[in-house]
Amino acid sequence: MKSTKLFWFFLLVAVWHCSSGSALHTYGQAFQKHRDYNSLKRVVDAMELGTDTIQVKAILGEPIDMGFDYRYLIDSVGPNGCVIGAVFHIDEVGKIDQKWIDEICE
Repeated sequence: MKSTKLFWFFLLVAVWHCSSGSALHTYGQAFQKHRDYNSLKRVVDAMELGTDTIQVKAILGEPIDMGFDYRYLIDSVGPNGCVIGAVFHIDEVGKIDQKWIDEICE
C-alpha cells in the first residue's frame, strides 16, 4: 500500500513538472511569434533562477548577447522613452542568476 502511494506521488510530481515546462515553452513560442510583453513577462515569471543559458535560448530564441546577460526586446518603449525588454543575467558558470522585464535605458 505504501509503495502505491509513493508511486502516485511521484507520478503527480512528474506530471506537474512536465506541464509547467511545457507552459514555459508555450509562452516562449508565443513570444517568438508575436514579440509581445505578456508572453515575455510570463516566461520571465516562470523561468527559475539557475536555468542554463542553453535552455533560455531554446525557449526564447536567439538573444541579444551582451556577454554577461541575454536581452529580449519587444517593439514598445516605456514612459522614459527606452525600449522594453527582459534581461537574464548570466553567472560565471552560464546559469541565470537574475532576471527582470522593464525599460532598458542604456
